[in-house]
Amino acid sequence: MKKFFLPIFLYIMLGSTSLFAQEQTSKDYLLRANLKHENKDFDGAIAELNKAIELNPQDKYAYVFRGDARVEMGDFQTALTDYTKAIEIDSRYAIAYYYRANLRAKMQKHSDAELDYNMVLKIVPLFSMAYNQRAKTRIKLDDYKGAISDFTKAIEIDPKFVEAYVNRGEARTDVHDFQGAILDFNQAIIIDPDLADAYYSRGYTKILLGQKQSGCKDLETAQELGKVETHFLIKEFCKENAPPKKRRW
Repeated sequence: MKKFFLPIFLYIMLGSTSLFAQEQTSKDYLLRANLKHENKDFDGAIAELNKAIELNPQDKYAYVFRGDARVEMGDFQTALTDYTKAIEIDSRYAIAYYYRANLRAKMQKHSDAELDYNMVLKIVPLFSMAYNQRAKTRIKLDDYKGAISDFTKAIEIDPKFVEAYVNRGEARTDVHDFQGAILDFNQAIIIDPDLADAYYSRGYTKILLGQKQSGCKDLETAQELGKVETHFLIKEFCKENAPPKKRRW
């Protein structure tokens, strides 16, 4: 999962009130916490945020910032409490739902995560990352149709969203839409010619289609670009006398 912390300006953009409407002293604690978080001093960041909350117990930003720091320290349950408190303060605070959803997904609470992503997208309908994340959650719930629809929506919003192409391609591979998957991996490589994940997934999909030579070439490219686990597929399918991969249907 991607790093949870976002710059202050994004919290402001997705929140319903301005950070700078808070008390000056509370703002100072938030700014110091932000600097400490960036320097990976999570204990220090939490200490600053505790002070901000003491001054202003209704500071939704401080609760989300503190939740982020607690996630970094592996204190997931307390982080959930912080995100939930931010939502109690502002029921339309999209970023709090988004981070709580990401954390719930990390904790394997996929149904709860999906509900939070639903709220995010109700509040911010053009949030491409939320569609991408909800799609990954739906895959965990075996809802491939819904997942592919979400990846497609993310791409419609952001046609350069390379991760969404790779994710949709992998989902299409899982449902045996191999040609559609290869088209997605091709597009990802057009956007980012050095994306190892796209070569890796395209190579594996080609092998499933019986295109061993071309697939192995993609796997070798993925390995050259630093995807370490590619070694195992190359060893299994691309070495001399390796058996051809049977299609999965």
